[in-house]
Amino acid sequence: MPTTHTEPGKRALSATSLVSGEFLRHHDRLLRPALDVWADELHRELDELKPGTAAEPAQLDAVSSCMNKASFVIASTGNLDQALRLCRLQLEWVDRRARDIGEAWVLSHAVQPWVNIGRLHALRGDRRRALEHFRLAVALSRGRTAELGPCRMTAEAWSAVVEAAPELPDILWNVYTLETIKGCMRADRDEDALGLIASLRRAVPAHSHGFIAEGEILVLLRQGNAKEAVARADRADPASAYDEAAFRLHKTTGLIILGQQEPAFRIAFGTLAFLTNVEPRRPKDAPTLLRQLKHIGVLMTALNEPRYALAANLRGLDICATHDDQPLRHTFLRSALRLAPTHPSAGRWQRELRDLSRNGLYREVRGRGAEAVPVDGVPFSGLCRAIETAATPVGGVSESRRERKE
Repeated sequence: MPTTHTEPGKRALSATSLVSGEFLRHHDRLLRPALDVWADELHRELDELKPGTAAEPAQLDAVSSCMNKASFVIASTGNLDQALRLCRLQLEWVDRRARDIGEAWVLSHAVQPWVNIGRLHALRGDRRRALEHFRLAVALSRGRTAELGPCRMTAEAWSAVVEAAPELPDILWNVYTLETIKGCMRADRDEDALGLIASLRRAVPAHSHGFIAEGEILVLLRQGNAKEAVARADRADPASAYDEAAFRLHKTTGLIILGQQEPAFRIAFGTLAFLTNVEPRRPKDAPTLLRQLKHIGVLMTALNEPRYALAANLRGLDICATHDDQPLRHTFLRSALRLAPTHPSAGRWQRELRDLSRNGLYREVRGRGAEAVPVDGVPFSGLCRAIETAATPVGGVSESRRERKE
């Protein structure tokens, strides 16, 4: 793999270290605040919503949102088995509410926990099993019955679900595209990915091709085919300003790998100007913006522009002050200290980093080899019990305690 151009005496960066490890286009992602505080808030919210008797659409939406976030919280501590159990409990809750209410549209709430189970399988390295959970778009488009754990999605149920949530087909196609390509990348199966992308382009409706384009660019960059990646980024059709920034970041990556420093800097500088001035206004804006700032910081470092790299990281810290994401804040602090160890704020950054490293519960913050955080104490145990109570019929036992096929 080639290395990027560097000034004499400076360590060369490998090309692979410059390629983003995740999709940078604009899509829904969660911010990651302090896990213990988040768990406590979700527990209290679930108690107030009374999920066992929820029947109104808005109430069901709120309960589902809490349960989806709860499994994410538990997974973020490193307890993947417990997160998997919560997803299965959520499916039991959906099945029970659908039967009690007598309406098929309630089954729409089974989609997210089913997809989340697939993501958990992927994190555990079981790519084959994970893919089964990402193909709901295919089942829906062909009118096939799908078994989502205890929730049976017949053609009639799909019709009711889509009528209640018209945006669902597009969401499912994006899930199919994103998670399938990510699975190939996570398994380092880049040699298979381009063929997979070609098949996705044939199967997926044209209006959902944005992530296919980005996935192809990422794979080409990972393979070292920077010239083709740059050309593909030029042909991209961004749907928003954040999408345009994502493709410009990938193009910059390719130009740096090709040794074309001057055009790379021009594009990077313009992209940085946008990212340091735009304000995150919608819920999905901040997670996207923070990831793009992180990547432009990496690219400016590779371009030997430490001042601009520092500006990207400081803007990331500013946004985290109001839209906290602990793993990304941890990254911004480390990068800022590396880039400007004598900065007037370096002492404050060091204290904040030390506190976050000592008290942060995200596995990403605690380190790759860190053990999972115990979830049998406050506040995680209460959150887990709230979901189990919601999924358990009065006088009954939840199905998740029995061995059964998902």
